[in-house]
Amino acid sequence: MEGQPQEEVERQAAANRLWQHGLHEDNVRYQQGNLFLVAQSLLAVAYSTILTSGSDTQPARVIAAFGIALTVIWVYVGHRHRRYSAALQRRIKSAVPDYAETSATCPPRGIGTTPVLVYVLPSLAAVMWTVLLLIT
Repeated sequence: MEGQPQEEVERQAAANRLWQHGLHEDNVRYQQGNLFLVAQSLLAVAYSTILTSGSDTQPARVIAAFGIALTVIWVYVGHRHRRYSAALQRRIKSAVPDYAETSATCPPRGIGTTPVLVYVLPSLAAVMWTVLLLIT
């Protein structure tokens, strides 16, 4: 970066830090989603195991209630992370002109991926747990 003014070097370094932070936050979002999906899957296995064992259904109801609680936590965590990531993405667009230009040429259509991960998947899990709670 020889020959560039110090201010330009600092601006590029700040843009790089923002970009890396954005990549990190994307990674965190997917890891969180995976964690909640695995937890939901394990609860579903435990629920079905209890029901097929022929014993009392009360533990299955407890697991279904816990599944609903976990789903509420999933939505809360996802919503907060989505808001934070949106703010970070706005900063990245202002600091990295290439990213802003690419984003402008390919605007998202429809609901988008992030709202599906943050709201639709947990909603499906909530419906599943509610139905399972009602049928036991």
